[in-house]
Amino acid sequence: MSGFIISSWNFSEGKAKPNALNASPIAADNWYHCQRDAIGLRDWLEENAIPEAIIDSLLTDDTRPRFEQFHDECFLMILRGINLNEGSAPDDMLSLRILWFKGAIISTRKVPTAAVSILIERLEKGIGPHTLPKLLVGIANGINGIISDFLSPVEDRIDDLEDEDAADLKTLNALNSRLLRLRRYLKPQRYVFEDLLHADMPVLKGQKNHFKNCLDTIARMNESIEFYIDQINLYQANVNQQQAEVMNRNTYLFSVIAGIFLPAGFFTGLLGVNIGGIPGVENPMAFPLFCVALLVVVALEVVILKRLRFI
Repeated sequence: MSGFIISSWNFSEGKAKPNALNASPIAADNWYHCQRDAIGLRDWLEENAIPEAIIDSLLTDDTRPRFEQFHDECFLMILRGINLNEGSAPDDMLSLRILWFKGAIISTRKVPTAAVSILIERLEKGIGPHTLPKLLVGIANGINGIISDFLSPVEDRIDDLEDEDAADLKTLNALNSRLLRLRRYLKPQRYVFEDLLHADMPVLKGQKNHFKNCLDTIARMNESIEFYIDQINLYQANVNQQQAEVMNRNTYLFSVIAGIFLPAGFFTGLLGVNIGGIPGVENPMAFPLFCVALLVVVALEVVILKRLRFI
């Protein structure tokens, strides 16, 4: 038993049968699902005459989704899927590399992929795909289905924005950031299926329509993500505009109040210098008359500001 082969299946008889998990030579109509960072995997790939450049692409740590055709019997697909592992963020998308090499499929992962795990469970129950091309379609559909399920509650959350007076901006910012990270990988994932269909691989000719459906699904999800991001940005812009309007209105109100009481402050400051010559010092009616005068000044200011439509 090898330490790098997680699961292996033989499709040569028109039905998937499990293989022994040993480092046997790669044979056509077989699927080898491997742990990418396990010791011995690179040596096994080299022993099976896989070119060094292809091995590097299959085992590299960080890469974007892409499709590479090396010849009619060899191509590489790199896909990204939602990370449903415990303790991981779903938008921290995991990578699945799939190599078609001389009629066999070698796939590698670093952390478990839900789409592949579900597919293996179906194979164990005898209800999974029966050929390698259908297996490839099943993996692609599984990845797309999980992404679509992840986006469904996001759509509901976006729809709720129209019915809410105030949403949690912190939650919306986190959601927006998550959608931006998803978009980063789903956009090039669309090109994977476009390039696959354009390559017109003879071994996948019977599954062409299925891959077209995968492409349509990816395109729809990309459009949905763009729409969600635009809706969140629009909602945040409206909230910011409302807050700016409230601030401007309050600032304007305080400016008007300050302007109204500016003459009163001037006169009270002038009469409070405590030096000789201040009128009314000896008159007991001076203070009441002064207060009445200030009220008259304030009233005149209010009338003038209203006619000038400042208030």
